[in-house]
Amino acid sequence: MTIQFLGGAKTVTGSCFFVKTDNLKFLVDCGAFQGPEELEDRNYEPFPFNPADIDFVFLTHAHFDHCGRIPVLVKQGFKGRIICTQPTRDLAKVILLDSANLQEEESKRWEVKAKMEEMRKPLFTEQDVEECMKYFEVYPYGTSVNLSPDCEFRLRDSGHILGSAIIELWIKNSADRLRKLVFSGDLGQPGARIVNDPDLIRDADYVICESTYGNRLHKDRNETVLELLAALQSAQREGGNVLIPSFAIERTQEILYELNLFIENKLISNLPVYLDSPMASRATEIFRQYPDFYDEDAKRLIQKGDDPFDFPGLTKIESTEESKRLVSKKGIVIIAGSGMCTGGRILHHLKNNIENPTTHLVIVGYQVAGTLGRRFVDKEKVVKIMGQDYQNNAKLFTLNGFSGHGDQRDLRYWLRGFGHTPRQVFLVHGDPEIINDFAQNLKEEIHKDIYIPEHMEEVKLE
Repeated sequence: MTIQFLGGAKTVTGSCFFVKTDNLKFLVDCGAFQGPEELEDRNYEPFPFNPADIDFVFLTHAHFDHCGRIPVLVKQGFKGRIICTQPTRDLAKVILLDSANLQEEESKRWEVKAKMEEMRKPLFTEQDVEECMKYFEVYPYGTSVNLSPDCEFRLRDSGHILGSAIIELWIKNSADRLRKLVFSGDLGQPGARIVNDPDLIRDADYVICESTYGNRLHKDRNETVLELLAALQSAQREGGNVLIPSFAIERTQEILYELNLFIENKLISNLPVYLDSPMASRATEIFRQYPDFYDEDAKRLIQKGDDPFDFPGLTKIESTEESKRLVSKKGIVIIAGSGMCTGGRILHHLKNNIENPTTHLVIVGYQVAGTLGRRFVDKEKVVKIMGQDYQNNAKLFTLNGFSGHGDQRDLRYWLRGFGHTPRQVFLVHGDPEIINDFAQNLKEEIHKDIYIPEHMEEVKLE
């Protein structure tokens, strides 16, 4: 049995792991690469296998860096089963359709600005997305399922976003020995809003574990909430706008949840909030459909008749024209994508507000190196937005405590949960410096066999 690391190796994007036995070929995740151009170019490279030969795809969750190339896989011949939870299926459809729409719009702009031979065609279309959804199969947490005589799986809650999963796999190898593989997916923070804490897994032969924040500790959750409140109160005093670039799935719902509590507890009032993201609005409706996946605190709000994602002063923006009209408003909060400021409506709001010293820019998620969001975090004084340079005069608030990923302490706690030491732990989904630091920390404190794979590297599992 072998595993090949086709994405998510020494980077936090493009997660895709190819497992091959004598009788099976399957993927765990099939994500798109995001960030600098040299990474995004990988999306257009051919798969190192025939997609028609792949039996299954296990999808850990609906983020684009984990599901973004599934339509490409299907377009190129995959006819197998895509295994995930029900919320993941619904959220993946929203994300993929939105991406297809954006790609087609960008392609049309290129038709005007460039020669046809210079155009980069969309990875996939809306029709491709609809086609790939035919292959999705949904399963609950905690139920063991036999997919074939050589493969059994179980989905466990990873606590990252709604419906996110750890994948437990029992696979027969060439010697007819049973080996257990555990793919962490992205692991959330214990105590996060809405979702449950990550499940602890007690045994495995091989563990493929994310390491996004493997050398850092998050700020205290309560401290982060107070920082958000302080940013809002400061903006109100100054009459400035608050811009929150936010991922449409989980992060937006978490911010809405906190704003709802602020208003209900009268910590803030007369706060006009504009959710300027049709995708985030659609994702929020999906969240409302699955309260059984919430943690106990969120369930209690629902039982009291409180909608955690709605409050007085919240307006959902749908059309581009409505979005454009926000330019004349002052003293408002705008939540818009994309979360790393790599595209979407947030770019227009940044362009119109970033030079105003009363603007409060609130960063609530991880920013990949090379993205505009990362340039804000690095406090660059001049930033390029939509091809033009702007003075960055905004007040910056970086709220790391809202991360959907566990920090070093959380990851170590999860790895310590294995009662029997795995044969090997593979560290993935982390920047090189971070992942190296995390590996050294684990070797010193947990004494496991730690391996950091290279991009495209194939490793034999005994």
